[in-house]
Amino acid sequence: MKPMGAAPELDDSSQEWYYLDSTGQEFGPFSSDTMREWWAQGFFPIGEDLLVRLPTWKQHVALRDIYRDMSDAFRTPPGSTRTGGGGGGGGWS
Repeated sequence: MKPMGAAPELDDSSQEWYYLDSTGQEFGPFSSDTMREWWAQGFFPIGEDLLVRLPTWKQHVALRDIYRDMSDAFRTPPGSTRTGGGGGGGGWS
């Protein structure tokens, strides 16, 4: 059971991510769970400048632009911790 006030978890079965490496090559899709594990392990040396997108987004967006708090990266819906952001990343399609 989640503690009260905890951020909602993404449904890993439906949330898939793509990312660009330093050469601009796209990789994915990967589940939120996989991306979160890689993020925690430091797999992305570019850090919060990592360019990511969801399948419905036409463009990649820097992780820092969709998560104000990097500890929420790939854990909560994109934009849910961003000032003025709405869930689902509707502004990034």
